[in-house]
Amino acid sequence: MTARASTAAQLLAELTDRFAEAGIASPRADARWLVRHALRWSAADLTLSADRPLSDDQLKAVALLADRRARREPLQLVLGGTSFRGHPLKLRPGVFIPRPETELMVELVLAVAPAGGVVVETCSGSGAIACAIAVERPDLRVMAIDSDPASVDLTAENAVDLGAKVDVRRGELLDPVPAALRGRVDVVVANPPYLAADEVADLEPEVAAWDPPAALVAGPTGHEVSDGLIASAPRYLTPGGCLVLELDERRVPETAIRAREAGLVSVETYVDLTNRPRFVSACRPTA
Repeated sequence: MTARASTAAQLLAELTDRFAEAGIASPRADARWLVRHALRWSAADLTLSADRPLSDDQLKAVALLADRRARREPLQLVLGGTSFRGHPLKLRPGVFIPRPETELMVELVLAVAPAGGVVVETCSGSGAIACAIAVERPDLRVMAIDSDPASVDLTAENAVDLGAKVDVRRGELLDPVPAALRGRVDVVVANPPYLAADEVADLEPEVAAWDPPAALVAGPTGHEVSDGLIASAPRYLTPGGCLVLELDERRVPETAIRAREAGLVSVETYVDLTNRPRFVSACRPTA
């Protein structure tokens, strides 16, 4: 930090300007989170102590994190975690970072999951969805699957930390679901890779440089993984069971058409908090 900043208020102003110049979309909010984290202050502390002089050690602690954020390292990684539906999650480089809009996926799953039902999340990443479902609906049997060892390990850690009863497995898509559960799963949920390779260059630096490519790119068209789930999910779902997907808004209409063409029914699309189409729900026929 420069010599100008000596109080928290001055520091916030300086960081806000610096982050804005770096192209960060929410510079003041990021500055507040970073200062609070570095100083271990609550929101109230930041308000009540805004004019308190900071020590050199405090300024250095903030500077170390600020340099990382200014280089467009995601705030969640700088802070070492995030809150997902109010549940604290560990995060680390190399594992896909959950976004706030994904919280709506949990709402969609909880709305259709029957009491005592079975929910399988694939492409689980940090395990955000599976852990939230398990915490909020302990009556459900919840499984989380990912092909990436680091994601599997992180999901397991987050489940333990949250006291979430989640069966964590490594494998491709739905392959690890045991034979005894095939045809008995009530909900399959996934935020799968959904971009084409040539679309990565258009992403924000926080995504393009930090999220693992395998969690972003599905293939040449971006439909490859969702197509695979549409084709395979009916073998695992109970009659009337649902597949719930989060996708790029450009692919939601086409994915809904593909789900209907594959024989799934009750196909619905949903918008996120910014009114963009992001979710598709489709069910196995009952007969």
